[in-house]
Amino acid sequence: MELDAFLCNHAEAVNNLLYVAGGGVNIGFTQPDAGPPYPVNLGIAMMVTVPWAQTNQQHQVEIELLNEDGQAVQLPTAPDATTPLQIRLAFNVGRPAAVAVGDDQIVSLAANLATVPLPAIGKYIFVVRIDGHDERTLAYRVMPPPGGQITVSRALPG
Repeated sequence: MELDAFLCNHAEAVNNLLYVAGGGVNIGFTQPDAGPPYPVNLGIAMMVTVPWAQTNQQHQVEIELLNEDGQAVQLPTAPDATTPLQIRLAFNVGRPAAVAVGDDQIVSLAANLATVPLPAIGKYIFVVRIDGHDERTLAYRVMPPPGGQITVSRALPG
């Protein structure tokens, strides 16, 4: 299988079409003077190309969030509990009558993550697997707001 995927602000898959807002996101800036956790809203837009021989079968997409050291990111689920972020989507694409024998099928999928509390500034990796095989990694970096204070001075006469 082939997977095309990217991060965005929001994604929807409707009638096997992808609708994306803010596609190609890879950096999020924290609010000035904000401390951890840093809330992030992201979507993951995906198009899976399914070979003819793998149609009419159940397939599983799994998305896992890792930190830059390759460890699963633990997110709070209760006051004293955390769990790794894992998303699972299932799909089964058929063989429509109008499709020629041997043709691949494309399946559009979307996952949205609302207000994910990332624990630190730094790089994160979304690993997208299909049927247990790593197909794509998507990098996302949380950073403090860019820039500093700009000072404008007047030229002194003379």
